[in-house]
Amino acid sequence: MMNREMENEIAIVTGAGRGIGADIAMTLASAGCRVIVNYRESEEQANALVAKINQSGGTALAVRADVTQFEDVQSLLSQTVEQFGAPTILVNNVGPGIVSKKIVKTDWDDFQSCFEAGVKSAFNCSKSVGALMMKNRRGSIVNIATQFTFGLPPIAMATYVTAKYALVGFSKCLAVELAPFGVNVNMVSPGLTETDMVSHMPESFKQSFAEGTPLKRNTECSDISNAVLFLLSNPSRFVTGVNLPVCGGNIM
Repeated sequence: MMNREMENEIAIVTGAGRGIGADIAMTLASAGCRVIVNYRESEEQANALVAKINQSGGTALAVRADVTQFEDVQSLLSQTVEQFGAPTILVNNVGPGIVSKKIVKTDWDDFQSCFEAGVKSAFNCSKSVGALMMKNRRGSIVNIATQFTFGLPPIAMATYVTAKYALVGFSKCLAVELAPFGVNVNMVSPGLTETDMVSHMPESFKQSFAEGTPLKRNTECSDISNAVLFLLSNPSRFVTGVNLPVCGGNIM
């Protein structure tokens, strides 16, 4: 069911073939956005999502691009403009995988790969799309971080957490630079979310994490999507540079 509250918006969602990104894309499409579903490897899932959106009365297009490569991002932007027009929304959802490894066992290459996925991807997209938003003096960007950018970090996740902290710093700098042009930049920081990214984690750990959360469950993709939608909507036009934790009360 489409509610059309954002029918004039054109959104690019990176890493939208599955998981959190797919749910964000579906939520934005349901709100009336024309959505570019970016993927790198999840072609079948991305095409299935686009078909679902279009069959539901929305408008979406799947575009393959490795957003860690600037040339791919330029092509992604060109295809967006050609098919839908200038993007007014960018959701940088692509991020690093979670690898459990203590610092003394970690190589710099491990950090490098996390920075490529989690920071370079956001930089490439924000640079390209942000320039067009500045020119048009209109737009909103949301970057997906993590609850671990608040408070005590978990053990053996230094590469992931460090990359996400870098994303937070980048997002705040971007917010300051784009604000004079009418462009908002915010972040959503999810708690432990049931996606493929955490499928390798023991069920006992995930259950324990849920029990330690004040609202007694782990984060769902829809929790994140609804927060993203709020930050992209008109009621949030005076909100920028904010990192919104969506983690059931783990951050207060």
